[in-house]
Amino acid sequence: MEEDRGLAAASTGKFEAGAATEKAMKKSKTVTAADDVSSITLDTDFGVTEMTDLAGGAGEARFAAFDDDFGFDMASEEDGENVSIEDDGFDAQPSVETTYLMRCDVDSDDAEKAAKELMKKPGVRGVYSDVTIEPCLICPGSPPQGNDRTVERLLCTSTLHRMGANGEGVLVAIVDSGINMAHIRSKGKNPGFDAARSWVPRAGLTPGNLPVGHGTMCAFDACIAAPKCTLLDIALLQTRATGGTVMEGFLSDAVRAYQHLIRVMRAPRRPGETRSLVVNNSWGMFHPSWDYPVGHPGNYSDNPGHPFNRIVTTLARHGADILFAAGNCGSDCPDGRCRGVTSRAIYGANSHPQVLSVAGVDTTKTRVGYSSKGPGRLVRNKPDISGYTHFQGSGVYAADGGTSAACPVVAGVVAAVRSKRPYVAGNASRTPAAIRQLITNTAQDLGTRGYDFSHGYGVVNGCAIARRLRPIIIDICRTHPHICRPIPLPRDICRRFPRLCRPRLPIPRPPRPIPIPPIPPRPPRPGQEAEFDFFDEYDGDAQSGDMGMLDLSDGSALEELSVEEMAELFYYVGQYQALVGSDGAAPPAPAGGKSGGGDCGCGG
Repeated sequence: MEEDRGLAAASTGKFEAGAATEKAMKKSKTVTAADDVSSITLDTDFGVTEMTDLAGGAGEARFAAFDDDFGFDMASEEDGENVSIEDDGFDAQPSVETTYLMRCDVDSDDAEKAAKELMKKPGVRGVYSDVTIEPCLICPGSPPQGNDRTVERLLCTSTLHRMGANGEGVLVAIVDSGINMAHIRSKGKNPGFDAARSWVPRAGLTPGNLPVGHGTMCAFDACIAAPKCTLLDIALLQTRATGGTVMEGFLSDAVRAYQHLIRVMRAPRRPGETRSLVVNNSWGMFHPSWDYPVGHPGNYSDNPGHPFNRIVTTLARHGADILFAAGNCGSDCPDGRCRGVTSRAIYGANSHPQVLSVAGVDTTKTRVGYSSKGPGRLVRNKPDISGYTHFQGSGVYAADGGTSAACPVVAGVVAAVRSKRPYVAGNASRTPAAIRQLITNTAQDLGTRGYDFSHGYGVVNGCAIARRLRPIIIDICRTHPHICRPIPLPRDICRRFPRLCRPRLPIPRPPRPIPIPPIPPRPPRPGQEAEFDFFDEYDGDAQSGDMGMLDLSDGSALEELSVEEMAELFYYVGQYQALVGSDGAAPPAPAGGKSGGGDCGCGG
């Protein structure tokens, strides 16, 4: 049963009550009616001012007195007692006439009847609709809100980049109309670019040197969070293929493009690269007429067996992180190509279970009016996540807008994550599904609590992701900078014990005993003798910007390791503690240097 909201204007008098009634009046939020009006909500946020005084705009605590047959009761939230308007101390007779507003929730079937009955009551001046209002939504043609620097701040990119989550070593394929690298660089972005691993659908096209347009915007937006990624230009939208429907000819080339990306994933990686590929798709179908009808063997929108939907699955199984824009058929102000169809408008691969489907919010975290809402066609719970859009950025358009911009913004965040958590075949914590879960689990919830069809799980939250990517175990080099950057000794602790700082998992069982290279004692501070205290607090005066970090080289969380792997890591950590010696003796000095005075060894 739906409810309609209405506003009732009533002429009443001054509220004069006893202490018990006044207490209830101050505490209560709702007055319940036994007749057609289900509830009347009173604003008590400003002390005892229960109503809005339309005449004077103010003042004293007042209440709209209706006839007895409405039976209004006021409940105290504190003690659960009901205080009737007929209780002692409640003066229902107006001392000075004035007008107030009351908001009523009424069953929709009875709204007209209730309004007529209210109008018959003495003192009721009028009954009006209380229509739902929301913030004005961004629509196509609206001016941009903020710029790419605004998005950087919202994503905490400075924090991500400081910890090495910047897309370095990660391939980002922009499946779109083509990239113009000169334009991207002119706007201050300097990602890598690999023409050899790019792809074009026909001869005569030069990857990275295509006209400035939609694909260039997407590439720029991916670089907001991943400025050191390596871009691949997959210029699918330059296709001239045709078929029985708009999508049929187009998707035949899309299958070819994805076959190329599968070959990229299978090929050996180059030095400095991780085996990570992020695939951005800011395209999709806008209207069912572009496709065969649902149930037709050639249907794409609702058919998981369609060749393109199947090859998306194959590429994901090879370890690629695939993102699709949710679409621009939101009910508030849909793209004209949607032709008014805004229900279940996330079609085909845009709603694939193994992709991140990206909705759009502006930089105030308000959903943009054109962002398509779920449910999706292949799976219901689409979109998965929201990304920022409709900001001034690439300069290709007045605003980098649509879910077309939101999608690469999130793709850049995924690429940043992959520079710390690269894809590793057979490692459940590094699969595309694990990365999707990281993105959705850390999202800032918007709209209704939990998942909703407007925002997915919320807006991508780079700040929360950064907290999940912190270096693990213990940061020896920040705690003991004299060990990692000894002066004048050039060697640091990670060179002495590379298995501890950058182990290759799984760690083999260590030999026993392991030769322990000497570690120099702490240089003496002025007025102090030389010391070596492994558990000293971090010296805040030491330079920390370029210090080695004790991590797994890719930012893995400690809980992702097996018990055996953790045991091996702590075995090596124990060796450092053993260097101090059980009796506090200093470790030996390096060969040719002055003696530190003692010796130590590893037990077992």
